[in-house]
Amino acid sequence: MGRWKRHGVIVVLFSKDHDPKHVHVFEDRKRLLKFNIETWTVMEGKMTPKAKKALEALRKEGIL
Repeated sequence: MGRWKRHGVIVVLFSKDHDPKHVHVFEDRKRLLKFNIETWTVMEGKMTPKAKKALEALRKEGIL
């Protein structure tokens, strides 16, 4: 499992989760969305500006 916090958003990658490869994004202790990191698209939920910044930061850092 990987867990990162950027821009007040928590991004979690469960190592034994189902395909496709995705992360769960939490904001204010609530799951905001499920995000496909292979196609870089929202699978479930709605993207917020903070979530977008957090995901882009993790991608730029080479984590996602």
